[in-house]
Amino acid sequence: MYNSYETVASIIKTIPPIETFLIDAELYYAHVSPKNYVKQRTPETLKEHIELVQQKFELLVEKHHLDGIIDNLINEFLKDQKITDTNEIGLFIKRLFVNVIIFHDFGKINENFQANPDKMNNPYFKGKEKLNSPISTHHSSLGAYLFIVKQITDAQVSVDRQYHSTIMLAILMFSYCIFKHHGKYLNDEYKDKISFSVDEVNCMKQYVSHYQFDIPLKNYEILPLHLTKAFNELESYNFFNSFALYSLIRLNFSLLTASDYLASSQYMTGIEISDMGVLSSNRINQLFDFVSSSDVLKSDQEKKNYNKETYKKINTGYISPNPTEQSNKNLNALRQAMAIEVIENIRANSLKNLFYIEAPTGGGKTNLSILATIELLHNSKGRINKVFYVFPFTTLITQTYSSIKETLGLNENEIVQLHSKAGYKQKEHVKFGIPAPEQHIDTKQLEEEKDGIYSNEKENYIDNLFVNYPFCLLSHVKFFDLLKTNEKEGNYLLHRLANSVVVIDELQSYDPTHWDKIIYFVHTYAKLYNIKFILMSATLPKLGNLELIKKDFPDEFVYLLPTAKQDYFLNPNFSERIKFNFDLLERTEISLDEIAQILHTKSKEYSQLDFGEAKPFNSVYCIIEFIFKKSATNFYQIITELNQHESLFDEILVLSGTILEHRRKEIINFLKNPANRKKRILLITTQVVEAGVDIDMDLGFKDKSMIDSEEQLAGRINRNVNKKECTLHLFNFNQERIIYGQDKRYQEMKKLKIDDYKRILREKDFDFLYNTIFTRIDITHNSDKLSIDNHQNQLKHYQPKIKNLKFQSVHNDFKLIEQENISCFVPVSIPIYVQGVTPSANDSVFSKGELEFLEENSVIPTANMEIDGEEVFDLYLSIIKNKKEFIQQKIAEKTLQGIMSKFIFSLFASKNIENQIVHYSDEVKSEYGYKYLVFWREFYDIKFGLDTKRFSSSETQFL
Repeated sequence: MYNSYETVASIIKTIPPIETFLIDAELYYAHVSPKNYVKQRTPETLKEHIELVQQKFELLVEKHHLDGIIDNLINEFLKDQKITDTNEIGLFIKRLFVNVIIFHDFGKINENFQANPDKMNNPYFKGKEKLNSPISTHHSSLGAYLFIVKQITDAQVSVDRQYHSTIMLAILMFSYCIFKHHGKYLNDEYKDKISFSVDEVNCMKQYVSHYQFDIPLKNYEILPLHLTKAFNELESYNFFNSFALYSLIRLNFSLLTASDYLASSQYMTGIEISDMGVLSSNRINQLFDFVSSSDVLKSDQEKKNYNKETYKKINTGYISPNPTEQSNKNLNALRQAMAIEVIENIRANSLKNLFYIEAPTGGGKTNLSILATIELLHNSKGRINKVFYVFPFTTLITQTYSSIKETLGLNENEIVQLHSKAGYKQKEHVKFGIPAPEQHIDTKQLEEEKDGIYSNEKENYIDNLFVNYPFCLLSHVKFFDLLKTNEKEGNYLLHRLANSVVVIDELQSYDPTHWDKIIYFVHTYAKLYNIKFILMSATLPKLGNLELIKKDFPDEFVYLLPTAKQDYFLNPNFSERIKFNFDLLERTEISLDEIAQILHTKSKEYSQLDFGEAKPFNSVYCIIEFIFKKSATNFYQIITELNQHESLFDEILVLSGTILEHRRKEIINFLKNPANRKKRILLITTQVVEAGVDIDMDLGFKDKSMIDSEEQLAGRINRNVNKKECTLHLFNFNQERIIYGQDKRYQEMKKLKIDDYKRILREKDFDFLYNTIFTRIDITHNSDKLSIDNHQNQLKHYQPKIKNLKFQSVHNDFKLIEQENISCFVPVSIPIYVQGVTPSANDSVFSKGELEFLEENSVIPTANMEIDGEEVFDLYLSIIKNKKEFIQQKIAEKTLQGIMSKFIFSLFASKNIENQIVHYSDEVKSEYGYKYLVFWREFYDIKFGLDTKRFSSSETQFL
């Protein structure tokens, strides 16, 4: 990544101040204080606003090192246009990019906008309004018009005529950013927006003289009227065919709207945001030194930093002993060997952008990714300055958040979670100041509220909105939305992705229907935005091997563990950590009663083994997983009755998708608590336990579903190789095709011979399956004999939408999750903390900030130290009905989102379930986004979850 053209800063320096060319510039307002503010601020002039937006724009470009990214996109666009001599035209387009930010509010000189009481209410323009003006009080279209005619004129003077079509395309598409900078979306119909009627042109051309632009008559009168013709000509010659232009427009829109928001917010609140949430070179060095040389972890001075020993062995000629005898010591030796290999391979390939980490379950993938990330940051010398971790499950986000923070020694101001359950992130020393409903407010408090919220809250809100944290953990849906969204607020963050490390975990969990689009975006953004992508999993599909991708992209992925299969996967410490037992799969039919009896017998036999503290005599931890909640419910009743007659299990626990978060946390802590290791415990679960649940079981039983799901559950058994004879028994009870029938993985898996299925699991040869899926995707890609739906899902039909700038279609036609859910709110009382992993420790359910927020809104813990769900929902209704000042409102809503998630479970949406769940709901309260289950006691239990027997439904409704 390099700078080809002048920097943004140098271009801005060449632009004269607006007062040197706008007549009476000092008379025009850009912003005024809202009417309901007690402390009115002096109106902000157009000159002040434009200069402040320039400053924010320049700051964002500097902090995120965007000059090289912009130049790279321009060069790629010109390459798509088959232009080889890029100096002259490339520099002009770079200046266009900057001028969008300068021109975006030039239309505010519209007298109607200035005089309107609901706009600027500028007394100077009272009586100067233009009645029946075709542009009314609008300013964006006028600003776009002025931009177009001025840039066309400048191009005619400074750019070779042979580049006319390319320049025209760039001018028109950049003007769209000005048109839409107050809108919510970029649409497909930009041609309809970038057009003017005769009346509009006759009106708007009068404003050209206000700016003293020397515009030939034909430019400001004729050309804008013929923009549709210009678009048609550009389309007929295929000038739109460019991913780089698509991304260049979105990046420009991102920077324009972000700079405009930051500048406007600074005027409104008086708070200047200068920390853009990036890592400085000095901070990166500190993090690297901590990881590589600290003796202990900051979070717990008693915890040893094992990565120090790893770094000691780097460059010392260390050779992995590759121990084959099973033991926890040897497992750790293999983990260290993998860490050393990852570090050395990153150092040897630090200029590359695409990496695979394929490591066996229990191999410490998170730590390997952290080491790879800190190496990439350190080797970039500050050029790479932020990190995104992408996960398919919120449980993985929560678990990894703590691990990253602890391993790197990060403070709370450097890391954030972005998902529906995370709520509102408060930086340290920030305290809520939102008055409770109906609380007495004295005059001083009222003034502060009317003027906005307290300074730290205003700053905190902006940090949340723009995710000003160098480490961000987010869901895969949210991340891929950043790459393709047409929504203004989502697009704010696009510029943050540049020059970052992105770690994508559990890639195999994504629907193969989208694998081609996923890897296409990964390749293009890695190249154009200088993003270091690390794709990792124990069952990793090497998406770069898709032939349809290889046509456009060479295979540039670096395998950070290139011989992982023979060196690690097949090492007995991993491959023989558990045994797969396929005996029950041979049965064509098997009942839950039979499964219960076998599980009971096997558990009783295993309980008699003694492996010391890891598994004392007369104890057993057994897990059984079903595809559907109904099957888990039925099994629970059967095994409970059996256990009453033949007492074995001390505890029978249930974990499913309808279990609330605090109970889930309670169960996991119970299983991890050393004091319980002497007990006999059975955990009945659905597939929610497969990833992101850090438990260590002895035996497993699983209803066969997807082959990578089988491996995931195996990863929850004998995780530390400190036991023997650990086994996962596979059986076939539910019809997995009901859920997975359309999944390419399932379709190819069904074609496998049973011997191949067994071999893949035993030898960890998941490539054998994935390569058949790749072949099918490639064949489908080359076939035209498909349904319309399949056509829409293909990359070859999706990619043209990107290149033809169909912003809305690009977003809508690629959804990682299509399934709609019903969110059910259970008004139970939830404890503010549950038992921790050790008897002396408590694990918080509500954060300190959440409790403060609730207390300030008169929701306080009960005598039993619980939060009443009914009070929480009433607070929710109060806040959404009694709107506060904008930022206060957004903070309250986001904070409540995290709090309310603790009372919510989701069901697959269907008319059948909706018609039944309504009988348990409060109809009035359920009008506000959630089904409020006022009669929850009739079908719901905190420890067991939803009782599926109370519903008439198919198995598939409850997971």
